[in-house]
Amino acid sequence: MNKIGIIAGIGPASTVEYYNFIIQGFRERLSTKDYPELLLHSINMTEMLNYVFTGELDKLVEFLKEKVKVLESAGVDYVALASNTPHLVFEELAGVVDTKMISIVEETCEVIGKSGLKKVGLLGTKSTMSMGFYQQVGVKQGIEIVIPDEKQQDYVHEKYMGELVFNQIKAETKQRLVEIVDKLQAEESIEGIILGGTELPLILKQEDFRHLKVFNTTEIHVNAILDKMLA
Repeated sequence: MNKIGIIAGIGPASTVEYYNFIIQGFRERLSTKDYPELLLHSINMTEMLNYVFTGELDKLVEFLKEKVKVLESAGVDYVALASNTPHLVFEELAGVVDTKMISIVEETCEVIGKSGLKKVGLLGTKSTMSMGFYQQVGVKQGIEIVIPDEKQQDYVHEKYMGELVFNQIKAETKQRLVEIVDKLQAEESIEGIILGGTELPLILKQEDFRHLKVFNTTEIHVNAILDKMLA
């Protein structure tokens, strides 16, 4: 069984989701009541996001590299970043660390590709929606990924960082997020929506969208992590 290291603490609520999903999936796959062994390295989300939002991407890579090294020193076989946003430097980071990494973006786009859908929407932090790294990976799978307009992006980002990261789930925010996705479907004819922030599944579910396939990046990433763990 491979040893998995996870860079966590990027969003505390979603880190708990990762932990619970990994335990649940491990038990289901092995028909056991045992617990999987893994390493969680909780980092300073404020410092990391400051590098993201100020565009200091070289510092972001160096910051994450040092965190991965902590897990490497413990002998992990794979590392996963439990967040979508820092994946904007995933390729750069993967090139300067020794351990193989499990990309939430690559795994999500692969799942969408296998579903047969060709055009999907994307919600997440402003950086995740606007920096193009999801779109670049999606093209390789023959997928077009579209995003809300700038005003709507600002709303999603504000609620994401001001509410969801702190596990504050509000009915009015949920309604507005659903309206944003519905508008994207009406204007862009999307067939699915990527919850490209690991806090978004805390507020949006498949049952909120009758005619769209919802892609929960947390669940997709966890399944990929379990695949590597049990390989």
